[in-house]
Amino acid sequence: MGAPCPVYLIDDHPVVVVGLRALLEAEGEYHVVGHAGDYASGLAGVLGAAPAIVIVDGSLPGGSGIALVSQLRAAMPSLLLLALTLHEESTYVREFFKAGANGFVLKRTAADDLLRALRCIRGGDVFVDPGIANKVLPGSRALSRPVEELSEREEMVVRLVAQGFSNKEISRKLSIGIKTVETYRARAYDKLGTRSRASLVNFAISEGWFGVMP
Repeated sequence: MGAPCPVYLIDDHPVVVVGLRALLEAEGEYHVVGHAGDYASGLAGVLGAAPAIVIVDGSLPGGSGIALVSQLRAAMPSLLLLALTLHEESTYVREFFKAGANGFVLKRTAADDLLRALRCIRGGDVFVDPGIANKVLPGSRALSRPVEELSEREEMVVRLVAQGFSNKEISRKLSIGIKTVETYRARAYDKLGTRSRASLVNFAISEGWFGVMP
C-alpha cells in the first residue's frame, strides 16, 4: 500500500471529527492532516495543508458549507470535495453540487457510506447518498435502453456498481467470481449503451435502484 491519502475535515462538532478520524484512519488508507470548526479556519487550513480530499459540513460558524466548497473549488480546481451533512432537502443537495462538490453523504449513513463515497470520487465519479438520490434527480434517464433488456444477474451487478461497490465487493456479495462480475458488468453496459458510471448513476436514480436489491 502506498502513502495514505491526505484528508482535511471541516465540522464544528468535535465528536463528529473524532469519529471521522477514527473511521478514516482505521485501515491506513487515509490520513487526517488537519481539521477546523468554522468557515475561515477551514479555508485557511485547507489552503495551507493542501490535502487531496476535504470533507465539509453543511452548516459552519462564519459561513455555509456550500459557499466554502465554491471558494475551495475556485482556489484548488483538482481538490476532491465531499459534503457531509444532516440536511436532506433536494435543493440543498443540488446547491452543493453546483458549488463544485464531488459527492454528498448524509451524516446518518456516514458509517456505511463514507468510505464508499471516497472511493467513488477518487475514481473520478460522483457520489450521491442512496438515502436522498431519488430526491436529487427524479425521473432523469441518461441511458437510452430499457432495464428489461438486462438479465436478473446483470441487473443485480449494475445496481451495485451504481451504488459504488467495487467488482471485488460485488463478487463477495453475490458469491460469484470477479471475472463473472466483470462479464455481467460488461454485458449490462453494452445493453444499456454506456461506459460511464455517471450516466449509470442517473439511470439507477430514475429506476429507484438506490438502497434496494431485486
